[in-house]
Amino acid sequence: MGRITVDYDLMYSLARDIWALRDRLLDTSRANHDFAPTDIGPRKQTADSLTDFYDAWKKSFGDAWQVMTDLGNLLDEMGKAFYDQDAQGAIPARQQEAAMLRRDIEQQNRANQQKQEARVKQAKAEEVQARYRTRQALLDKQQAELDKKRTVLENEQLAQQKRQEDLNKQQEALQKKQEPLQRRQEELQREQQELWQEQNARREAQAAAFKEQQDALDKEYEALRKEQEPLQRRQEELQREQQELWKEESDLREKQEAAFLAQQTALQQEQDRYDAKSAALTRKQEDLWKERDALLRKKGVTQAEFDAWQRKQDALWKEQEALWEEEGAPLEKKWNDLEQLEKDQRKEFESLSTRQEVLNKEREELAGEQEPLTKRQDELQEKQQDLWNEQNAERKVLEGDLTKEQDDLNRRQDDLRKDQDALQPESDDLQRQQEDLWKDQAENEKAQDRLDEEEEPLREQSEELQKNRAEELEELERTPASELQKDTGWLRRHREWADDPVPEPSPVPKGLVRETPDGRTEISYKLDENGEIALDKNGQPLETTTTVTNKKNGMVYSETHHPLPGDGDSVTTIRSSDGSVTKVYVDNNPEGYGPGESMRYVTDEKGAAIQTWRKTADGEWGMVWDRSSSPSGEEDAANGVGRPPAYLTVEKPLVDGGGRPADDTFSPPMPTELPDGNTRTDYMRPDGSELRVVTTDTTRYVADGNNEIQEIWYKNRNGDWYLRESITQHTRYGDEPPLGKLGENWQ
Repeated sequence: MGRITVDYDLMYSLARDIWALRDRLLDTSRANHDFAPTDIGPRKQTADSLTDFYDAWKKSFGDAWQVMTDLGNLLDEMGKAFYDQDAQGAIPARQQEAAMLRRDIEQQNRANQQKQEARVKQAKAEEVQARYRTRQALLDKQQAELDKKRTVLENEQLAQQKRQEDLNKQQEALQKKQEPLQRRQEELQREQQELWQEQNARREAQAAAFKEQQDALDKEYEALRKEQEPLQRRQEELQREQQELWKEESDLREKQEAAFLAQQTALQQEQDRYDAKSAALTRKQEDLWKERDALLRKKGVTQAEFDAWQRKQDALWKEQEALWEEEGAPLEKKWNDLEQLEKDQRKEFESLSTRQEVLNKEREELAGEQEPLTKRQDELQEKQQDLWNEQNAERKVLEGDLTKEQDDLNRRQDDLRKDQDALQPESDDLQRQQEDLWKDQAENEKAQDRLDEEEEPLREQSEELQKNRAEELEELERTPASELQKDTGWLRRHREWADDPVPEPSPVPKGLVRETPDGRTEISYKLDENGEIALDKNGQPLETTTTVTNKKNGMVYSETHHPLPGDGDSVTTIRSSDGSVTKVYVDNNPEGYGPGESMRYVTDEKGAAIQTWRKTADGEWGMVWDRSSSPSGEEDAANGVGRPPAYLTVEKPLVDGGGRPADDTFSPPMPTELPDGNTRTDYMRPDGSELRVVTTDTTRYVADGNNEIQEIWYKNRNGDWYLRESITQHTRYGDEPPLGKLGENWQ
């Protein structure tokens, strides 16, 4: 492929030569060439022809002027475009050169500063070490005395370890003697396990045989039970009827007894009263008999005395007869009636007795039917008892066999224990020696513990000393080197450093100028209030301006690069050689796009969109929208198409990402709860102006005191807020705010 060389200087000069020729042609075409008939001759046609020729000639000059103008403009535009492109390509190298120069000087200054600080801190640290070295030496001497004592104890401990090793060897020798016995014991244990397994197997086999016999007998029991079930149900029915009959009999008896006892009690009370009166008369009769006997024994008793006694006796008989007639006879009749009542009550039980006889007869019939089954049941019980006896006998035989085998094994185990007992004295002696050694080891440990107690204060003093030294060194490390340098004694103690002084800091260049025969490139940085390069949060220049000037024709191209808060975001202001100004915004991580994608927005000086570019994840840039090539480009640009998001163009938003005012001139927040879980927070400046922030789940509106929205913030998928719209991006037409107002329920 051939190489193409573009001479934009020649294009620039040629354009101006063409314009000069155009201007000379314009002066010539403007000369007056009127042809009056008097000057030409009498023929009017000749003058008219000359006039027509002049008009045509003048028109051709006008056409040539336009062509030369267009050609000069084209050459000028092409020359400046090629120059801008050439300058744009040269800028990165110069910017990199300036950055490297600035970085090298800063690194050298930092290295010199670090070297100076390291020297100062080294000297101060040596002073601290020297102060503590003497005190540490005294502690080390005391520690050495304790170390000697510990060495003696450690030697004793080594001797005890030797004794332990000897005991271990003797134990191993004894263990070798015990190994055959151990193997015999393991063999006996194995035989014991096998015997137990055999015994269990034989018992299980016997139990299985017993179970089979018992299952056969249980089947006969089950068959008998099924035959007995109807009779059992009949017997239960008879028992139920018997219970009912007994209950009726009991209820009737209770009722009769209650009635009989009530009458009997009343009669008994009357009988008791009658008996009391009769007993009183009987006592009076006895007194009269005693009086008669006394008269009969009395000498010289008269008939009058006998007659007086007889009168008493007659009166008593009348009284007794009156008592019988009034109370005795009626009472006797009542007792007779009570006896008749008892007889009548017994007759009431006759129907119950009849029913009892029927039940008894049915029970007898049922017993007759049950007799064969009962006989079979008795036979089964005899068979069950015989089976139990047979099984017990077989168990005894089996247990006898198993006992013989176990006794033989026990005898062999007793022989083994005798052999083991023969080695027991040697084992006991080794155990005694081991216990003595343990006592000596315990005494050694106690002595070491006492030594540790003696060493503890010394250790604490040493730790305290080390701690104080470390704290003093840490404090020294935290102390700025500038404070330490005030004491110049550190330099006197290191006179070798005077022969190797640290250079003074070199000034950091605030720009870069590179001159060539054809042009001049200048890089300058934005300075802060102290005249130093203004840096962003990453320590990079806040704003870098690169200007490329063509010495031959005076064309100038410049770029001003300004990093934005977002990681990788930036805006570059380009001033072309034709005087036009464009801005290029780079959104390194645009909202709503995938990983690795970026957006580039190109606007004019006033922020009107010109082009939009998108970089895909594979790193390729592609144009998305171009105002000049789109049929509706002007209308789309007016409607906000291609406009960079507000978080790129607004340098100082009204609020920060947390919804709080960006400056501190506002009053404390005054929150208000709104419907649907939304909130409004009001802020006020000292001059009375207000700021209102309404926050929903995904959107935040920032309005002024008139409720006119100034900013709109959105929440991204990570939960962070970003500025999407700002009133500074819009032009206001009429009374309606570009971003609208807060709703009435939010005001």
